[in-house]
Amino acid sequence: MNNKIMITKDYFDILKFISLDPNISQKKLSKKLGFSIGKLNYSIKQLEKKKLIEILNFKDTNTIKSFSYRITKSGKSAKDEFALEFVNENIEDLKKIITEQNKKKISIKGENIKGIGHNSSFFEETIQENVKRTKPLFKTIATNIKRRTVIVDDILSTHENLPIPSWIELSIIDVCNRSCSFCPKSDHKIAPDTYQKMHMNLINKLTEELKEIDYKGSVVLCGYGEPLLHKEINLICKKLSEVAFVEVVTNGDPLSPKKINELYVNNVNKLLVSMYDGKHQISKFKKMAKEANVPDDFIILRDRWYDAKSDFGLKLTNRTGTINIGNQEKVGKYKKCFYPSYQFLIDWNGDIFLCPQDWHRRVTMGNMMQENIFKIWTNKIMTKYRKNLINGKRIDSPCTSCNADGTILGKKHAKEWERIYSTGE
Repeated sequence: MNNKIMITKDYFDILKFISLDPNISQKKLSKKLGFSIGKLNYSIKQLEKKKLIEILNFKDTNTIKSFSYRITKSGKSAKDEFALEFVNENIEDLKKIITEQNKKKISIKGENIKGIGHNSSFFEETIQENVKRTKPLFKTIATNIKRRTVIVDDILSTHENLPIPSWIELSIIDVCNRSCSFCPKSDHKIAPDTYQKMHMNLINKLTEELKEIDYKGSVVLCGYGEPLLHKEINLICKKLSEVAFVEVVTNGDPLSPKKINELYVNNVNKLLVSMYDGKHQISKFKKMAKEANVPDDFIILRDRWYDAKSDFGLKLTNRTGTINIGNQEKVGKYKKCFYPSYQFLIDWNGDIFLCPQDWHRRVTMGNMMQENIFKIWTNKIMTKYRKNLINGKRIDSPCTSCNADGTILGKKHAKEWERIYSTGE
């Protein structure tokens, strides 16, 4: 009879930290895990219910109640079993990487360097920075919208006489180490952590097809997870830099001076750090940047530590009906939307979605592993959404439940598409 108790990654992480510090406070533990206190309390009760931990009350006064934890024999077995299965699931990938790299050497600036990129923990060598960057760094612009306007609306590029996108978002991994109340990732029923990741064959295909249309815009690594959790982040950025201005959006938790330097030498143009914990993070990340020896304008720090009364420092949207926290606009206030006129989002498996607002991920425009990206950009389903939204018709799901103002960027693209549709070209 199989008596194994299967646990989730969340439960594994809790058991791991408790094993390191049985007296850890819930406040400290929730911060390390990126959980809300409510989620942590629920998870701990579930672990106790499964008899994987015991909760010991070692201090109880009128003002404070503290707990200590003990991992049971079953809890230790479940934790060790999860860790073993995780290793077994990834060992084949590791073997392939090592085998492949033993067959070839990458020659950079006259030096023979083994490895797939210096983010790899299996190799000590470092890939040196390209002398010629695909896209130049530019000075920090005061607001995110102005910065994006320079990229999106500066030049309208075409292919086969049709406007091509200037902003592509990649969701390279479907997991996040944090759980923010204003993000659908906080609700596992809507956006569960699947731990799926984008593979290099998709990155290579995307790069080659963007070259074919002479792409001149940005590729932004963000989407439905924390991109720095992808172990091949450096290799991905290096490849994409052959054809695009590369940006990485992160919550900053996985950053270190070494990681910042790695991203820079692998041709990331901008690193955007969203700070959720407080003003003290400003000095923390500035110190990291200095130690990483990167240009001052390489990192953009974004304050996101406010509460719901200040909308968390964000322009909140309901993410197509998946979030209602904060001061939200009413659905129906905005009619037109230019998102599908100038951009789209690619999920880890190649599915293409209209925009980053769509967290339901039910209506795909196509899959780029099955079709050419330009054909998807101009296919019937994309055309239907684009034409309706340009004309102020939010009549298709998921747009019917979206409250985002989609006309801030992409005016040139929308105007040109409108001209094309009106003339029947």
